[in-house]
Amino acid sequence: LFRSAYLSVKFGVKEFEIEQDSKCLCLCPHQDDESIGMGGTLAKYNKNFTVICLTNGAKGLKSLPKEEAIKVRCEEFEAALSKASISDYKVLDIEDRALIDSFEKFSIIDIKDYDYIFIPNLIDQHKDHKAVAILLKKLIEQKPHRENLKICMYEVWATLALPNKSVDIEEQIEIKKEMIKSYKSQIEQRDYFTPIIGLNMYRAQQLNKKYVEDFTLLSIKEFVELVNSIY
Repeated sequence: LFRSAYLSVKFGVKEFEIEQDSKCLCLCPHQDDESIGMGGTLAKYNKNFTVICLTNGAKGLKSLPKEEAIKVRCEEFEAALSKASISDYKVLDIEDRALIDSFEKFSIIDIKDYDYIFIPNLIDQHKDHKAVAILLKKLIEQKPHRENLKICMYEVWATLALPNKSVDIEEQIEIKKEMIKSYKSQIEQRDYFTPIIGLNMYRAQQLNKKYVEDFTLLSIKEFVELVNSIY
């Protein structure tokens, strides 16, 4: 099933340009996923995007009490998005690592007006990241949405096996770097700054560019088939 689902998708990386009037939703499981995976794209198309962080960051700082950890993570999230000039954002009150069991809270997301929904790679090796695809599939099956809605997967902790869209972020790379640096509490625990910028450079080689962010763009039918084939 997985092989069949992937074979139905048209691959070969092409430049991805978001139309001026397109409405885009970025779903990030945790504060920093949006900056790691698609900070350059958010900065480039900031007027098109709504960003929703699905968890509150309660378990992202083990050295701090829950409420203080949430405060720090949310402040970092706001700081990062301000670097990209994103003003339309919010954080859902779901605890880290509990996303898969939180469809009731997830289901308040209104998807009916969006042309594109961006989510982490559905085979990303973090339970909350995998949960986004599963919950979004359920939401699409239950809630109204545009017939031509597209799902775009981005890279956080697992690279995309077969990306088919690429956004040139050469002019936004310094903004992306500053977005990632906004997450001081996380960078102190793990240096993901260098490998992520390195990935953007590596992905750019195939298009003879300097920095790009890659995505796998799927139709609703392709997305549902792919989720069903894996989960």
